[in-house]
Amino acid sequence: MLNTVFAAVGLVVCIALAVHMALPYRLQARVDDGLRRAWAWARLQAARLTGWRRQQRQARAAALEAERVIRRARESALHDARDSRTDGAWEGNVYRPKSFDKPKKPH
Repeated sequence: MLNTVFAAVGLVVCIALAVHMALPYRLQARVDDGLRRAWAWARLQAARLTGWRRQQRQARAAALEAERVIRRARESALHDARDSRTDGAWEGNVYRPKSFDKPKKPH
């Protein structure tokens, strides 16, 4: 079965090459150009597919890293707020101190 498939593919390739050689020069050039474009398009689609997967992976990794950094900053701010004289509350991702007597420098 496999031998028959290989033989059929070989026969089709040979016939296609023979027809290509029999074509006039300008038509050969047009066929070659069309095949070159089709090959470039197929390579571009394959690159887009693999690039899309890579982009999804990088976006997921960046989101996890951002979440980790935000969590670490919040914990640090809460720890600093407990140690300082000012009390405050978190509203979303904003810390609002209750007292501004001696505010701590933000940096």
